[in-house]
Amino acid sequence: MKRYLDLIPISAKRHRRQSLMTRLCIFLAVFLVTAIFGMADMELRSQRQQAIMDGGNWHIAFRDITEEQAARIAAWPEVKTSSWYGVVNYDCDEGYTLSGIETAICGADPAWMGMFPAVQVEEGSFDAEGSGVLLTENARARLEVQVDDFIQLYTPDGRVLDLQVTGFLTNTAMLDHEDAFGLVMNTQTFRSYFSGDTAQDADSVYYVQFSPLCRILQVVESIKTELHLTDAQVFPYGKLLGLMGQSDDPLMLRLYLTAAVLAVLVATAGILMIASSLNSNIAQRISFFGLLRCLGATRKQVARFVRLEALNWCKTAISLGLAAGTALVWVLCSLLVKLSPTYFAGMPAFGISGIGLTCGVVIGLVTVLLAARAPAKRAAKVSPLCAVSGNATPVSPVRRAANTRLFRVDTALGVRHATASKKNFFLMVSSFAFSIILFLAFNMAIDFMHQSITPLRPYSADLSIISADQTCSIPSELGQHLAEDPVVKRVYGRMFAYGIPATIDGQEGTVDLISYEINQFGWASGSLLEGSIDESLNGNGLLALYGNGTTRHTGSTVTADFGTGTQTLTVSGVLSDCPFQSEPGVEIFICSEETFRTLTGQDGYTILDLQLNADATDADVEAIRTQVGSGTTFSDDRRSNSEAIGAYYSFALFVYGFLSVIALIAVFNIVNSISMSVSARVRQYGAMRAIGMSSHQLMRMVAAEAATYSLFGILVGCAVGLLANWFLFRITVTANWGIPWYIPWAALGLIVLLVAFSAALAVRGPSQRIRRMSIVETIHAE
Repeated sequence: MKRYLDLIPISAKRHRRQSLMTRLCIFLAVFLVTAIFGMADMELRSQRQQAIMDGGNWHIAFRDITEEQAARIAAWPEVKTSSWYGVVNYDCDEGYTLSGIETAICGADPAWMGMFPAVQVEEGSFDAEGSGVLLTENARARLEVQVDDFIQLYTPDGRVLDLQVTGFLTNTAMLDHEDAFGLVMNTQTFRSYFSGDTAQDADSVYYVQFSPLCRILQVVESIKTELHLTDAQVFPYGKLLGLMGQSDDPLMLRLYLTAAVLAVLVATAGILMIASSLNSNIAQRISFFGLLRCLGATRKQVARFVRLEALNWCKTAISLGLAAGTALVWVLCSLLVKLSPTYFAGMPAFGISGIGLTCGVVIGLVTVLLAARAPAKRAAKVSPLCAVSGNATPVSPVRRAANTRLFRVDTALGVRHATASKKNFFLMVSSFAFSIILFLAFNMAIDFMHQSITPLRPYSADLSIISADQTCSIPSELGQHLAEDPVVKRVYGRMFAYGIPATIDGQEGTVDLISYEINQFGWASGSLLEGSIDESLNGNGLLALYGNGTTRHTGSTVTADFGTGTQTLTVSGVLSDCPFQSEPGVEIFICSEETFRTLTGQDGYTILDLQLNADATDADVEAIRTQVGSGTTFSDDRRSNSEAIGAYYSFALFVYGFLSVIALIAVFNIVNSISMSVSARVRQYGAMRAIGMSSHQLMRMVAAEAATYSLFGILVGCAVGLLANWFLFRITVTANWGIPWYIPWAALGLIVLLVAFSAALAVRGPSQRIRRMSIVETIHAE
């Protein structure tokens, strides 16, 4: 051994147990940072993928520009790809039909196919030069056409266009819902047929995809200036730009601020966790550093020894933290792919987050170096004389005895141990508090998720059979027949009576009457504000909907002639919401099917909804469509349901994954911190046992010390955490949806109980360890 620094690996082996706690703390801090930043990175990737699948991979759309301007934009250095896009009959209600079925018609350049990955060519090819067209897949079986066949498109002005099919495209959720076809042709052909039509977007939109490495908004401003374009001619894809960090939208700027605040909180939590651990570790080994001074080490050498020793611990702790954080990200990505394989098929199950790894390494190393500064100075100040005399541990002067008027002696000593060192007390309390602060700050994301993403409701249908004229024209026998199909999980229908003049509580008005069956009454129970569901289910009353300008209550009366004579009914319950909307000024009332038939004399359904089993195929859906026949609108919402599930699962895994990691780190941090604090005072505890303190009293003293840290940590954490929750809630949820902030009692109670449980759990191990040690071993322990 030629240098004092050569003692580091020897000391690491000798003090493996003491350093284990510190290494565990570094591991937890790196794991926390890597997991959270990695999950955030993967969430951004999944959200970008969803945005691209929903709306396309383009950044800016230019409207009402000339061919010359489009050519100049395409030649811009930062432009990656671009395409013209036009559409006719986008809402499928203008009378462009194939075999009587509404058809949306698009005109685009070949590059457009690459900008919209949700629209893929299943068979054939896109005719970029000729007049051939691509049809959506749902038209193949229903029209019985193949590639190279001709079809006839009927226009509202009486034209009949003979078009050759050159391929088939995947369906879209919108077309499935509207029970319509889609048709795509090249821009030149589209303009030759429809340039004179007064349809929206016809040959007027130019989609542009920029290089992701450029400042897109700045490039757009330069394009606008040079080509003399107005703001009304430029339409950014705000969601995708926001997810790329290139939006100046106020909402996205608030979200950026929220992300920055949360990132600072995570980094601070890591710093406090490691600083508290290092401080306790050095406190246990003050005599060792004093002996180094006896051997001739200078203060500078001792300080360098402490810093390099801390970095030496980082070699394994940071590596394991990075590996564990990455493994957690992999688990979450695999869950996303498994829960929604259609939507997240492109997400790698074993993706590596460069951001997460970089943040983990940087914060781990920087935190250790920063946290080691104070302990290094403390170790360097140890007097050689104190080390030789066996009094290396600094003793603060006692100016006031422990308060035994309120507590027992052992409890009072535990409180005094916790508060004796202001610096150690600050670090421990801050470490505890930041677990609560982080949890409450991230809890805001749950409210943001519930407002920004609509989850799939229990009553959401996979297929809907809708009366073409909105009357009760669907035979009730059809529902019974479809319920016998093995791929059908559930069938439930509704009857509608629209715009019925009525007298409500003595005032003239208009009502919509809707029937529910037993499944829908069950789902409605979750929205019941007052009254009873059973009364309406049994045919003894109506359910009123609160809102839409009305405030009906139980006992209100409705008098109207629904078709079989004037009758008066009583409101037996009030719902906060339902899946339907009415015209302004029209109130919605819900009754049982038996009551509806009695009131109206109608027996058929207006809408028949079907929920399918998970193994239902497209062939099964086509068989159901065949059974239904013509004369109705057959709406297929399976694709949109899958997209809704994918979006919700993505955000939910992100949010609840964050909260789970924070809760897990809180438990480990508290247990580790208290264990290290007890280990730092093990010689003091041995002396107390030597003068007669019992094991029971010893446990109470340790428990009192832990309780002091926990109590002050909870008070500080709740105060600052609620403030952080209020601030982040206000700039994200309140600013966007106007919902006032509320105290998150459930989250607050959960994290407080978790901290208290962790503190109680942390006391047991160290107390039993000291109790098992002999008095001599305890006094001479290092």
